Amino acid sequence: MPLGSGQSVLIVDDSPIMRQMLVQIFSGEGFEVVGEAADGSEAITMFEQLRPDLTTLDIVMPKMRGIEVLEQIMAKYPDSRIIMASSVSDARTVMHCLKMGAKQYITKPYDEAKIMTAVKKALNIEAPA
Repeated sequence: MPLGSGQSVLIVDDSPIMRQMLVQIFSGEGFEVVGEAADGSEAITMFEQLRPDLTTLDIVMPKMRGIEVLEQIMAKYPDSRIIMASSVSDARTVMHCLKMGAKQYITKPYDEAKIMTAVKKALNIEAPA
């Protein structure tokens, strides 16, 4: 059975190439990619309309940074499962995001195995024995 099997995911990244990579990875794992947002304000609007099971959220974006998006979503929907994504992996930023409620943190360039490990943890999916 595919990992995602029908679970919905919203992909938020200002880079069309990065979004396309994530769409391919998630679709290949059986997730339904219900939306793609290119900036922070679009991300909040789409999140509220779609209420996805999982959201990947880039940190550095125009209009509104991913950290601000995370704060706003977690304030209204504290059970949200959000995985932060960034090319920057400084420990302070990572810890700040996790304290605010992000479930995991992945770094670019994307590695499919690392993404799926983070997804399993975020969704509390046990790896098959």
